[in-house]
Amino acid sequence: MKNHKITKNWVFKLASVIIAAVLWFLITNINDPVIPIKFDNVPVTFKNTDIITDAGQVYQVLDGTDTIGSVTIYAPRSIADTFTASNIIATADFENLTFLGDEYIVPISLSTNKYYNQIQSISGSIEDVALDIENKATKTLRLSGTTTGTVEDGYMVSDVTVAQNQIRISGPESVVNTITSAGVKVEVTGYTSNIGTNAEIILYDEDGNEVDDSLITKNIDSVSVSVTILATKYVSLNFITDGIPADGYMVTGSVESTPDTVLLAGKNNVLSTIDSITIDDDTLDVSGLTEDLTTTIDLKNYLPTGTQFGDTDFNGVVSVVVHIAAAVESTVEIPATNVEITNVPDGYTAALTSDDNISITVRGLQETIDTLDANDITGVVDINGIIETLGDESSLEAGTYETNLTLTLPGGITVTDTVKVEVELTKEED
Repeated sequence: MKNHKITKNWVFKLASVIIAAVLWFLITNINDPVIPIKFDNVPVTFKNTDIITDAGQVYQVLDGTDTIGSVTIYAPRSIADTFTASNIIATADFENLTFLGDEYIVPISLSTNKYYNQIQSISGSIEDVALDIENKATKTLRLSGTTTGTVEDGYMVSDVTVAQNQIRISGPESVVNTITSAGVKVEVTGYTSNIGTNAEIILYDEDGNEVDDSLITKNIDSVSVSVTILATKYVSLNFITDGIPADGYMVTGSVESTPDTVLLAGKNNVLSTIDSITIDDDTLDVSGLTEDLTTTIDLKNYLPTGTQFGDTDFNGVVSVVVHIAAAVESTVEIPATNVEITNVPDGYTAALTSDDNISITVRGLQETIDTLDANDITGVVDINGIIETLGDESSLEAGTYETNLTLTLPGGITVTDTVKVEVELTKEED
């Protein structure tokens, strides 16, 4: 009889249970529905990467797969609204590395750090990290410094010095093998004084092109650099010849050089004292020559202290031509009034014995002789010369004496022989 009561109207009872369950489900979803929430650019954390590095290899992430473009979580609204991107955990464990086609892949595991058991699902726009794996290479490179831009006019870059002359790089073998040099650049536009700075190291291939170093590890990323800047100045060259050409020939005085001026570099206070460089070189010996002397001279031996060449393309060697030409002789009449008598002893007067012009034979280049004016030649008779010949002044007495005439001649003119004149000394009356 009791069992009969339990089963009585069982259909209605079962229907009631089902209706109650449906009502509960409807009420729950109406009050706290499951909704999607989306997050962009979620980074992937790598685990156990030493599996690759311990094998002497390096990896490169392909196609930006270390970042998930978008992650979507389905969860009840009551908790979905509390999620932020920081609650998403995206992990790629390299222990799960596999090779697929022409690349390696590591599956991405997604989870959250809260309410994970209450979310309905979590998924990303990508499922794997794609990798390129190759052997690791290491190389040591010479490190050099260069400049860019242009210093102020009248100045030059003399030297670029880096505090460290080597750098060690490592990375994928295919990339490292393309790198042949390393350097730093310093901008010098407008500078007139030395520069000290810290510059980033740039890697180059064999053609001098910059190499993308995002996959390369350097032992240093930058280095201290010093740039020396000097003032510059053009100066002339003066050449001193030695010796005497063959008889009948003369040095014309014209010495040509290529180049005829040199750019020097140094500190301003040094250059301000220099206008020319004087070269007295053994190769400028004209002894016995009857034609032009042609030679080369290395100016490095004649650089003034504290200077250097201001043109980096100039090696310091100049070509020199010393011009030599035949000499001509000519007779010139000097007015007697152009002769001065000096050192006449007290009590005496002195005068030339003749008022006639004094005839002398001069030698010089034709063009010099042609322009010679006898009035430009002067002479001096020194009575001391007569006294020295006599022995002492006490031996001097009135009379006529022959003595040498010392001539002052225009440049490029010489006399062919000693010129003598007669001087009459007269004792003054008391």
